[in-house]
Amino acid sequence: MAVLGYHSIETGSALKRARGAERAPVRGRARYREPGLNPFDVELFDLSSTGFRMVTFFRPQLGKHIWVSLPGLQPLEAIVRRADGNDYGCEFVCPLHPSVARHLQIKLR
Repeated sequence: MAVLGYHSIETGSALKRARGAERAPVRGRARYREPGLNPFDVELFDLSSTGFRMVTFFRPQLGKHIWVSLPGLQPLEAIVRRADGNDYGCEFVCPLHPSVARHLQIKLR
């Protein structure tokens, strides 16, 4: 972890330890929804059993509970954990079974 002024930034191995599972690069679309809003498409770029990275022009707040519909699955609740421009890292509230995550990683390559 690096400290810059009053901000800390997770780096390399610290970031990897903070994640619950290894993410695999994917390319696909998912449906995104926040409470009270209509769903819309987002682009997925990483996926693991514990979370995913999406790109959207909508600006969800850190800590916000959202729902994402991955191909072939019912909507899953997730929490927005990281933001970098239009990239958002999200953590599933209930992690995917590792075999389901692996199936989606292969399907969305």
